[in-house]
Amino acid sequence: MSFIKKAIENSADYFNSRADKDIEKNRKGDFSITIKSNGKLLENKEVSYKLKQIDFDFGCNIFMLGQYDDKEAEETYLKQWKKLFNTAVVPLYWEGTEPKQDYLRYSADVKNDVYRRPPVESVVKYCEENGLKLKGHPLFWHEFIPKWLPENWDELYPLIEKRFKEISELYADRISVFDCLNEPSRLWDLKHETKNTDWKCVFPPDDYIERIFALGKKYFPNNELILNEATGAAICELRGIYGAYYQLLDRLIKQGLKIDRIGIQCHTDDSPLYQNLYDAERFYDLLDTYARLKKPLVLSEIGLSCEDEEVQALATERIYKCCFSHESMSGIFWWNLDDNSILTEKNRSAVGENLPFGGLVRNGREKAAYKVLDRLINHEWTTCGETTIKNGEVKFRGFYGKYELVIDGKKIEIDLNKNSDKNILIEV
Repeated sequence: MSFIKKAIENSADYFNSRADKDIEKNRKGDFSITIKSNGKLLENKEVSYKLKQIDFDFGCNIFMLGQYDDKEAEETYLKQWKKLFNTAVVPLYWEGTEPKQDYLRYSADVKNDVYRRPPVESVVKYCEENGLKLKGHPLFWHEFIPKWLPENWDELYPLIEKRFKEISELYADRISVFDCLNEPSRLWDLKHETKNTDWKCVFPPDDYIERIFALGKKYFPNNELILNEATGAAICELRGIYGAYYQLLDRLIKQGLKIDRIGIQCHTDDSPLYQNLYDAERFYDLLDTYARLKKPLVLSEIGLSCEDEEVQALATERIYKCCFSHESMSGIFWWNLDDNSILTEKNRSAVGENLPFGGLVRNGREKAAYKVLDRLINHEWTTCGETTIKNGEVKFRGFYGKYELVIDGKKIEIDLNKNSDKNILIEV
């Protein structure tokens, strides 16, 4: 029997006792909107309301933008992408932004010559034109770096600062959130895995996290910065407040580092290694533990590698419902929309960056997990309706987010997020 199915079934009672109840409590509110025209309360007017953007990051990387040789395949990819997601991960890997020293690939008119690394400007412009939020990934990672970089930290650090400065000048005002530093726990593995290989990575000093976030605070003072940790350290090895990642975060936050969100990666398969994820009681305990640090959480990368598409769909629904219901969770970012973005032909392999069967579609065909997310995001977790103004007020309960009201044919946009005033006055 599938481990995922067994874990989901065995923890069903705990999941059912919490998920829907917490979604109702943490993701929805009762809204009261007073509407006036020429200073007078409106009365007996019909009003329609519709959630346009939920106050939660349903995200995915958009690394395949402009990467398809076939125009129809590209159009299918983007159509499927936009149907589910409101936030895009912009590829800022150093290998893709500066593959050769001083050859910068930010401008939209540079060659599209690095697979899964479309020019940054083309991604940002596309997202802006389509009303999508943005998250840059990553500002610094010791992997997926160009081979020309020096390995000596004293020589490397000025180049890291130069890179932070360049990205800040170009995108600090356009990309609101950045993964400031990626996967510090992987350094220990790489020290052993990369022996006698040509895999390029660097091994920084023990205080490099502090020094990287110092650059983040200097060049991105008004942006949200994330410490993004790998699945093993963030999920598999967590042992409550005694887990290494929790201990690291606790120490860094107390030191005053600008860690605005806690990133938890979730690249998994159907094996007992991931019991902290698929057992609902353990997963909620994991989220509750990180929430003790008083920072928003984000499932920063998720890929569920299941050849059995029905099992993948079950896992997807369980994880998304648990995360969406949790008060501290701010977003979930699926990592690869299409399995076929992992090409091993034309020397355009993305090996090491992806899990097989981890996408939501395969060769353009929507898998069962895609349909689960479509149902949740576009049907269950949305709000729309009609009502009549009474005593100058419109009242309804709905998910937090940005709404469009239509009154006498006039469209009005209004922000009803969790922290906004629930009693709002508008003039039409």
